[in-house]
Amino acid sequence: AADLGGNCCADLEERVAELEATAARKGNRKVSLTVYGQVNQAIIWHDDEYGYREGKLTVRDNSASTSRFGFRGEAQIRPDLTAGYVIEIGLDDMDFSIYGDKAFMVRHNYAYLSSSTFGRLAVGQTSQATDGLYEINLANTVTTPGGMDEHAFVLNPFLSSFFSPGFDGSRRQGIYYSTPTLAGFILSAGYAHNTQSGQAGYVAEDSDTYYDIALRYAGEFNGVRVAFGVGYRKTDDDGGNDVDTYIASGSVMHTPTGLFVSAGYAKSEYDVNDFDIDFDDTISITNTLDRRGFWVTAGIEKNWFGVGATTLYGEYNWVEYDGRQLGDVDGSYWGLGAVQKIDAAATDLYLQFRKYEMDLPFNVPFDEAKVVTGGMRIQF
Repeated sequence: AADLGGNCCADLEERVAELEATAARKGNRKVSLTVYGQVNQAIIWHDDEYGYREGKLTVRDNSASTSRFGFRGEAQIRPDLTAGYVIEIGLDDMDFSIYGDKAFMVRHNYAYLSSSTFGRLAVGQTSQATDGLYEINLANTVTTPGGMDEHAFVLNPFLSSFFSPGFDGSRRQGIYYSTPTLAGFILSAGYAHNTQSGQAGYVAEDSDTYYDIALRYAGEFNGVRVAFGVGYRKTDDDGGNDVDTYIASGSVMHTPTGLFVSAGYAKSEYDVNDFDIDFDDTISITNTLDRRGFWVTAGIEKNWFGVGATTLYGEYNWVEYDGRQLGDVDGSYWGLGAVQKIDAAATDLYLQFRKYEMDLPFNVPFDEAKVVTGGMRIQF
């Protein structure tokens, strides 16, 4: 028989008090609260003598998938309608100082209404309709396909300025709408503008306006997973040059074997006749007309060891600027990588090698670099 002595209630009350002290609290019982996030730390080595800490190991937050924490929740208004919110804070990997006044950045801060019949409407700072559209990848590669986020701030400004301006959408203040899922398809559209800089007086960049639309699809047929997306973004730049950007990417994975291939293509057209791409105030590609890029990643993802999926992959990325004075200027990188997922700890261990190089009509001593990146990401 159970022991129902006089201490049972006291022990129970003590345990309840302990749980209340350790649990996240919320302001009311109507709206839920979930705390989530991740920590992603990388160890980077590179041979770029004009970069940051050449030939030495550098430990920093991995900006391909930054460390972050957030709060989200929702409340049901009626069976087909919910209201919710997301507040997400990221670590600003650009600030190397732990005492920097920019140690944190707001990634998401928005409220939404969601209906399975009418779709989802969000207001605030969150992802544009084209955010993630250039990076669709069903495999767990940790790194960002078609980008160089994790290396942009350790390589020399010439290389990083060439590769790091992305085609993908971003997170901006705006109004965003997504339709309900119909046969695997979702249509999204948005209006956005830059966040107020906080500087005194008028700042032209604060008035930049963005309009975008995207169509996404995800499905599975006979053990084959498929995901793809296409989209368009218009940038009205009050301080410079209007830009039209066209984006497409997709991914296919054969579930029984784990074989996958992912690829993307994008093009940005500048609606001006005179536009300078300035690399570190030393070299300019002037009168740029447009910019193109594509990437491909392929490999295999299988749970060989029983602890979680192992992902082995190779990648290639190419970017070209079309300039009137210098003609076409292009660069590329290729790489190899491995990721080991540990399901029991929601953790990824990763190792990656990349070789960056550029094809220029003039000689410079800093047009290539080799980078090795290893690290660990744990999610909660």
